[in-house]
Amino acid sequence: MSRKSQQKLTIIVASASLESFCIFLAYIWSVYAALPAGDTLRGALLAHLAYFTIFIAFWMAASIDQRILDPLDIGDIRSQFSAALRAVGLALVVSTVIMALATDQGVQRDFLIYFVLGTLVAVLFCRGIIRGATLGLRSTGLNVRRTLVVGSNERSARLVRSMRERSAYGYAPVGYIEDDDDQRPYLDEQNLPYFGKISQLPDLAARESIDEVLILLPVRSCYERILETVKVCESLDLRALFAADFFPLRIARNKLMYMEDIPMVSLSTVPEERARLAAKRALDLLVSFVLILILSPLFLLIATLVKTTSRGPVFFGQERVGQNRRRFKMLKFRSMVQNAEQLRAELEKLNEADGPVFKIRKDPRLTPIGGFIRKFSIDELPQLINVFVGQMSLVGPRPPLASEVDNYTWDQRRRLSVKPGMTGLWQVSGRSDVDFEKWVELDLEYIDSWSLANDFLILLKTFRAVIQGRGAA
Repeated sequence: MSRKSQQKLTIIVASASLESFCIFLAYIWSVYAALPAGDTLRGALLAHLAYFTIFIAFWMAASIDQRILDPLDIGDIRSQFSAALRAVGLALVVSTVIMALATDQGVQRDFLIYFVLGTLVAVLFCRGIIRGATLGLRSTGLNVRRTLVVGSNERSARLVRSMRERSAYGYAPVGYIEDDDDQRPYLDEQNLPYFGKISQLPDLAARESIDEVLILLPVRSCYERILETVKVCESLDLRALFAADFFPLRIARNKLMYMEDIPMVSLSTVPEERARLAAKRALDLLVSFVLILILSPLFLLIATLVKTTSRGPVFFGQERVGQNRRRFKMLKFRSMVQNAEQLRAELEKLNEADGPVFKIRKDPRLTPIGGFIRKFSIDELPQLINVFVGQMSLVGPRPPLASEVDNYTWDQRRRLSVKPGMTGLWQVSGRSDVDFEKWVELDLEYIDSWSLANDFLILLKTFRAVIQGRGAA
């Protein structure tokens, strides 16, 4: 591990440790403030220890998800504090729900109120201290990376302006080198010192105490110069940053990966952060397992009602298209008559949905119990099994029928690039009241802005929509 990497890891650990300690102090204060008469502080601390442990675990995961522990880019104060509040809010709600489901008593109300207030104050205080210390160090020239720019052009001028305007980036451009004198005006206008030709890089690195080299030469016309610059940086143990915007991408993101020892630039339109995707899968497993156990009496009741009010099986397994066009059987409590699929062709003229989707608000195929369980989405509950086995997620685009996918446009097929969900932005935005074009737009918006915090907010909004029976078909 390089010296810079060790420093970064040290700062991350120190930052997380400081915040964890402050949260622990808030925990002690909350227990003390809510201490019932006659109880000992030690006993109360132990009684709430399970909640605190769960909170810390989810707070750490949420902080990683919100990227607030990375010391290299502390961002603007509003976005940083907003991310910190989202991480705390997510951890508070998840840990409270888990304790409510796992225990008879749940969490003591007074303790929870004090803990919410204490934790918010503790985290914002720590964030302010860390941010102030970081910016203070950078204003004195410490904790910054002295950066040499290679290549003068419009792109490098834009990046130099950005590095200067946002000291939170931690980059300090000290000068530039360029072989083509005609290109120099771009960075001369930025008052960035000119250090000469690229061949002078070895001498410059030592003389100017360069930490990093930012290579911004055009690849097509300057390949040999780029290669030579990278080799020099390698020999001098200098970190070289190379702009990899080879293609004018509209949606896809760049990410470096390795295949054996060959570096590859991955261009993907879907989230690829393995740690966050693993956390999403872990949350799917935990929540689906707990809900299946808790809702098993309701499953039995609904199964009995379905079986006694109409002929046919309890469950309806319909083939749907999942991530990367994989087919699977999506489970529902049967809410329609047994031959509903055969009757669909006769009802096509009554379809109320636009696009390739089939929806009828007062579907004549519904069973006596079908309308009720569909209104409150009870028929969807067996999909918790699909979530548990990994075919679906709690949150994501709804899985379409194969016949619907056949009518998708090229852009609409991007809905199939992530694991489908039991709920999504479409449901909290009106469910069946949303037209198909808006439905797809919401799904793509979800994919492009995905985070664990957004997933949790969608789950909360879904619960409200289901209770109100809003937009159900």
